[in-house]
Amino acid sequence: MSSTLQLIMLTLVGGQANQVANYSQVLLPILSQLEGSLELHLRGVQHGDDDFVQWLLRHGEYSLSISRTMQLHSRVAHHILLLEDVQQMGKVLPRLSNRGGFYLLAMERSTPEQDPQLLQFMSDVWQQHKHSKIYYLQLQSGRLLLHNPFSQSIVQVTDPQAFARIYQNLHGYPLSIYIFDSVYSAVSGDGATKRILSVTGADAKLAITVAKQLNFTPDYLWPDDEYFGGRRADGSYSGGVGRAHRHEVDIIFAGFFIKDYLTTDIQFSAAVYMDDLCLFVQKAQRIPQSILPLFAVHVDVWLCFLLVGLAGTCCWLCLRALNRGLGIPCIPSSNPKVERWLSGALRIFIDTWVVWVRVNIGRFPPFHSERIFVASLCLVSVIFGALLESSLATVYIRPLYYRDVNTLEELDATGKPIYIKHLAFKDDLFYGHDSAVYRRLDAKMMLVAEGEERLIEMVSRQGKFAGVTRSASLQMSDIRYVMTKKVHKIPECPKSYHIGYVLPRPSPYLEQLNHVVLRLVAGGLMQLWTGEMKERAKWSIQRFPDYLAQLDVGRWKVLTLSDVQLAFYALTIGCLLAACVCLLEMYLGKQ
Repeated sequence: MSSTLQLIMLTLVGGQANQVANYSQVLLPILSQLEGSLELHLRGVQHGDDDFVQWLLRHGEYSLSISRTMQLHSRVAHHILLLEDVQQMGKVLPRLSNRGGFYLLAMERSTPEQDPQLLQFMSDVWQQHKHSKIYYLQLQSGRLLLHNPFSQSIVQVTDPQAFARIYQNLHGYPLSIYIFDSVYSAVSGDGATKRILSVTGADAKLAITVAKQLNFTPDYLWPDDEYFGGRRADGSYSGGVGRAHRHEVDIIFAGFFIKDYLTTDIQFSAAVYMDDLCLFVQKAQRIPQSILPLFAVHVDVWLCFLLVGLAGTCCWLCLRALNRGLGIPCIPSSNPKVERWLSGALRIFIDTWVVWVRVNIGRFPPFHSERIFVASLCLVSVIFGALLESSLATVYIRPLYYRDVNTLEELDATGKPIYIKHLAFKDDLFYGHDSAVYRRLDAKMMLVAEGEERLIEMVSRQGKFAGVTRSASLQMSDIRYVMTKKVHKIPECPKSYHIGYVLPRPSPYLEQLNHVVLRLVAGGLMQLWTGEMKERAKWSIQRFPDYLAQLDVGRWKVLTLSDVQLAFYALTIGCLLAACVCLLEMYLGKQ
């Protein structure tokens, strides 16, 4: 509300006391910004004529109800209590438990001389209820006060932003910070004493930066066995979700999917980055080297090779028929033999394929047009031969694999169960989708606990089931499984999420946390830190011997007899067929 409008409203109530004018310009905008119901509690009916009560009834765009008791109803969001002095406030201390609510404690006989007693009451409220959104109004002096729990002082409110400024500097106050090994965070500590010694990663850098900007001391908590956690079957909560739900932590600086965790007692910071939730399966088996040349080129290339060979035979036959029909004389030096049409066609068919596979023919055609055609056919065969040879060289350097599962429909067709390691993955990964494929995949999900052997290691070794993980995990912490061709990420990821940090609801630190986080994201620092981690993950793959051994990094590929098995198989089969034909001709020649 603008100051001009406030002055106009104050003019309309010229009969009020001067002390009302001292706080009206500050208190009225604060009350007008409240969301939800507002209840005024009086000590008795006779206090309805007080100047402060009349001022509340005449001003402000808020819904106000009046109660003649000091009983605070939980269904009411905000409360104004008209009290006598600091001593009477002690009676309502246990009732100030609504952390998300706004409280205004108006004292009729409180003076600045009672500030030490008032500060002690403020400290008791903070220690007992862990919230400080309580305004204290001294009606006699017209002072509107707040408690700064971090500097243990009383702050006089001079503008509506006084409460927000308190949380801009926490004066080294210790905050309980929960962080664990995740995609962009890692912790190291002493397991015997359960003490965190250091934190690293993009999330950890952001946490350290926020701590410096807001001037608080991080008190890192030892991680639970269930890092993220979720809602159990008995209604309780585990992991980080459980800690935030029970208000055991102030901020969780580990990336959580911004989604429903089946509790209203947690809230999220502004989105820091995005990530996909993907499925992975065992990488398809490697194609044996004995049949590797058959897969060196695509099927369409082989089909084109066969069709051109047959088309070349037809063209040669047409040229021979045209030359014979027109009576074109043969080349004198060719010494053509008189052949029947059937034997001549058979000879042309054989010669065509001999030329097409780049083998010298025993006798050149007796016509110039046919020789020109054979020469052009040789040129085309060189192109196909070069394509085949380059493809063969490529597949022997980079091994080929059978076709992987690339869609969710193909995964459903395999019938493999889907194992998940975090309970939160099951909530809405496939649930609630109209697709029949999604419903069947949702029925196949099973929660398993990771023991000594990780889930991705189990998938890479056994291959009888699929797993679920974040896409960034396969790019960083589990990149060696992808680079060594042990697991395959299905490109069709069912879910994409914004990722933020978790706080208990309500949290007084949320507004200032978002202010710092959004500035870091807008400045590109978070993208810089996550990019550095991805690049370091790529560099670290060189430290794994299985990666170097499987991909033959740093040394040439030496072809052995096992690499040319197909050629020996073809030669053996050809020799056997030739022997059979020879024996058959010998047998028929004796008849």
